[in-house]
Amino acid sequence: MNNQNPHSAIITQSLLGPNDPQPFEIINRDGKAQLLLVCDHASRRIPESLGDMGLPAAEFDRHIAYDIGAEAITRILSRTLDAPAVIAGYSRLVLDLNRPPGHPESIPEISDRTVVPANQNLSEADKDARIAELHDPYHEAVSHTMAHIWNRGPAPALFSVHSFTPNYGDEIRPWDVGLLWKRDRRIAGPMMEMFRARGMDVGSNVPYSALDMAFTIDAHAGAAGLSTCVLEIRQDQVADDAGVERWAQILTEDLGKIMTNEELYEPKEF
Repeated sequence: MNNQNPHSAIITQSLLGPNDPQPFEIINRDGKAQLLLVCDHASRRIPESLGDMGLPAAEFDRHIAYDIGAEAITRILSRTLDAPAVIAGYSRLVLDLNRPPGHPESIPEISDRTVVPANQNLSEADKDARIAELHDPYHEAVSHTMAHIWNRGPAPALFSVHSFTPNYGDEIRPWDVGLLWKRDRRIAGPMMEMFRARGMDVGSNVPYSALDMAFTIDAHAGAAGLSTCVLEIRQDQVADDAGVERWAQILTEDLGKIMTNEELYEPKEF
């Protein structure tokens, strides 16, 4: 049986070098919760081989490079909920892990009006290297961690942590938080109610919609009928330590309550 990575045969040059860290981090792997946390856009790190991607340093402080506050919240929730978490290791400017391989938005040539020089005119081999060295290892880590949780008990839930910019182009985004879901409302429904009870402006499938694109939760939970949801927090609310701590406390309380519902751990088709 040939177990060769399908992309490896056409890669002529490695993307990651000996000084680059691995493309994901698993934390609290043996946490007791039947819940996996994922953070697709945690990092703004760039592989050494790509240098600065032709961009000024200030661009890596923007939302185009990573989801501000998302990694810090994921790490806290992993501890407070005692849940395993998989955290992405490289910037979405190199490869967006929440897109299927080959999707035209997976390697952005332009992001929020910023041209990304290192992503122009890439060969298929260049693109395959990013898939093989970033996308595949990350999603294999998510799959294996989900399996590890499921092997020891009932079906796990998957919760994906993101953040969104208050403005995108000419669009004003007024919501404090958005919840993305497709057909399964087992997490999103009660969480929206809890957030609204706190006086928040809560969006359902905004500023993005899981009906359009939600690759990570679809691939690792939705296809198996597992409970899943994407959280999107407005970035100005988690831009400093105080905001991160506030939201981590809110999510620890509200998600913690939701996770006591035994129906979450039953695979279902909707």
